[in-house]
Amino acid sequence: MPIRTASAASVTSATGFTVALLVAGALLTGCSSGGSGTADASTPVAEQQPVVGLGSAEQVAAYLEQRISTMSTTTVYTAATDPEHLLGKRDGYRSKIAFTDSRVPPGSVSGTDPSPVDLGGVIETFSTPSEARARASHLQASLQGLDAAEYHFYVGASLVRVSRILTPDQTQDYQDAAASLG
Repeated sequence: MPIRTASAASVTSATGFTVALLVAGALLTGCSSGGSGTADASTPVAEQQPVVGLGSAEQVAAYLEQRISTMSTTTVYTAATDPEHLLGKRDGYRSKIAFTDSRVPPGSVSGTDPSPVDLGGVIETFSTPSEARARASHLQASLQGLDAAEYHFYVGASLVRVSRILTPDQTQDYQDAAASLG
């Protein structure tokens, strides 16, 4: 199964404080640059700024959980608990969470230590969107030919890795939520 990707360049949020920050940021950006405050397709990925108000994997997860009722955060990783040992390291992510999706059927994940991605997914947040895309490219290359494919979506500088066990129609919820940010 190929890895599907979608991107989002700007954000709105359901929490009052974050909405206020976003509106203020958009107004300031619009005033200072004469633009709309969002990155467009002509802006190179490396020049896009991380999404305002969603600077951590926890914040992205909270936003997505408001839109995807079957999603639930299960683990907030630290440098000591990250199984990939990339959290906080150079060329690694700045934050990481795991989540479940209740639409992953019980028994569909085999083994004694299932991958957090198979159970629902993982969100990894980087310093820049280009770092998130480089991580996705690395994962895609390493998973090619294995029965471990996953779906990839982007929210600013965050990579949302979604279970291959979900159907394409079910992963559409993640794609739509990511797209609603831009």
